[in-house]
Amino acid sequence: MIKTDYKNFEIELFDDINDDLDLIIKSKKNEIDFGSKKEKLEYISRHYIIVKELGIEISNITIYESNSASGIYEDTFAVTDNKLLVISGNEIYCLEIPSLKLIWHKEFDQAANFALYKLEEDFIIYGEIGIFRITKEGEIVWSFWGRDIWVNLKGKNPFSVENDKIRLFDFESNEYILDFNGNLIEDNPILIPKRAQKKWWQRFG
Repeated sequence: MIKTDYKNFEIELFDDINDDLDLIIKSKKNEIDFGSKKEKLEYISRHYIIVKELGIEISNITIYESNSASGIYEDTFAVTDNKLLVISGNEIYCLEIPSLKLIWHKEFDQAANFALYKLEEDFIIYGEIGIFRITKEGEIVWSFWGRDIWVNLKGKNPFSVENDKIRLFDFESNEYILDFNGNLIEDNPILIPKRAQKKWWQRFG
């Protein structure tokens, strides 16, 4: 569970990965379910959000998703302009504060959204396949794809914001540097040496 304060409200976010939601959720006043519950299949992600004022609960919501797994961490939600943006599966949900009324929800990365970062007046979504800059209204400003997915098993940070640029490493450790307008200002591919090829007559004997 993660807590954050906004104006005179306290926002608590829970998920199935770190919290036993069956014990936490005692009454479900509001639910969002665009996933597997409607199809009577097992959902993958379930997030529970509570808004309190002066310690008293004034609204709550449960979000179900079946398209991909996600958890609640410091970089999977953001609060701005009386809105809560939260990742659930491969979608972003925008909820009004304090009512938690759904304002919009959209799919951005087709596989998974890993993190959500505030950037100037917009947000950057770090996805498994793509990187997206979106407005508070959920409109895509720009998107960027590399040669492979944005996961790296060699210890490199796949996504980082550094001063006025975004540094990316894909699965093969190809490096990309973008400016905040989504322009590729550096492209540093990994050079894979070619295997020495034997002449055809050297393959025998």
